[in-house]
Amino acid sequence: MENPLLHKSNTGIACEFLVAGELTRRGFNVTLTLGNTKAIDLLIEKDGRLIPIQVKGIQRKRSLCWNISLSKLGDRSLSKLGSESMMYVLVNLNSDTLDHPEYFILTEDEVKLHFKPTKSGRDYLDYTPAKKLDLIGRWDKIQ
Repeated sequence: MENPLLHKSNTGIACEFLVAGELTRRGFNVTLTLGNTKAIDLLIEKDGRLIPIQVKGIQRKRSLCWNISLSKLGDRSLSKLGSESMMYVLVNLNSDTLDHPEYFILTEDEVKLHFKPTKSGRDYLDYTPAKKLDLIGRWDKIQ
């Protein structure tokens, strides 16, 4: 029997904590915004550099895609923080197989390049094409 789906909010929270743990392991100071800042899930710092992180999660490969609103990219209010450009970490929890999560790391320019726009504003990147890109485990983009 297949594992039941997680509640949508549990997927997001699990992904944010997993990414926070991974970034902490890599030497970053991590602050979770816990939903208090809509555009930023994590704010990380290392060597005086502030980097805002947006985390998007899916539960399993069959979940199909991650959604982002391309119209909201490039929020200039981040520059007031003295921070660098937003980074995006897309997570596949693999909750159905309990395999290790997969992390896809993208810059804002890569999000603009790879996400498909829609009329509804729920722009998306499918899991299968994302697997073919050089995005998995690319933590060096944040380093």
